[in-house]
Amino acid sequence: MNTRKLFLIPTPIGKRKENLVLPQYTIDVIHTLKCFIVEKPQTAQGFLQWIDHPEPAYQLTMRVLNKKTPDQEIFSFLRLLNEQDVGLMSEAGAPAVADPGAKLVKLAHENGISVVPLVGPSSILLALMGSGMNGQKFAFHGYLSLDDNKRVKQISELEQESSRNNQTQIFMETPHRNGVLFKQLLETLRPGTRLCIAANLTQPDEYLKNQEVQKWKHAEAPDLQKIPALFLIHAL
Repeated sequence: MNTRKLFLIPTPIGKRKENLVLPQYTIDVIHTLKCFIVEKPQTAQGFLQWIDHPEPAYQLTMRVLNKKTPDQEIFSFLRLLNEQDVGLMSEAGAPAVADPGAKLVKLAHENGISVVPLVGPSSILLALMGSGMNGQKFAFHGYLSLDDNKRVKQISELEQESSRNNQTQIFMETPHRNGVLFKQLLETLRPGTRLCIAANLTQPDEYLKNQEVQKWKHAEAPDLQKIPALFLIHAL
């Protein structure tokens, strides 16, 4: 029986790491690990330095798992898990949630390796918490279609689903296209549908606002360019 563990390590969701307080238990566990599978090595190394990892970087094993990593290479990570405990890190926030690390977590379960999620930030949950929308029933859809016509259709379908099932719908866009998505939401959603924007959470300039679409249309548009943002809708 394999007694090794795959620890799921949450990381800061913004550049200002000093604004994030991780539980001491989470930091203590990370300090015991010498092998990490990460989305971006540079970001991971900066995080480990920030929490004062006792081992120098050159003594740590670090492998990359991102959206371009082939399945066969992910399968090869099992060798690491057979030798030692391993930490899985996303580029930001909780690993394996809207993140390619989910493939490794599934593989660990299939091979009898214990999976241990550690406590830390998740932008999706922070946005839902702060929205005031239905937290009992919600769905996260990741990125909508790049095609304008398909995206407008998706927005309408999500609004209908929200109204039909009293469900909060959560999605995102690449930072440089936030403005385009915001404009399409105002043009597509019904006036009474509530729209929440959660941007740059945990940072000094974080933005979190929930109001009806008709009020958004008469308000000053938020500057969402080049900052991470989540969009949440809830329709009656």
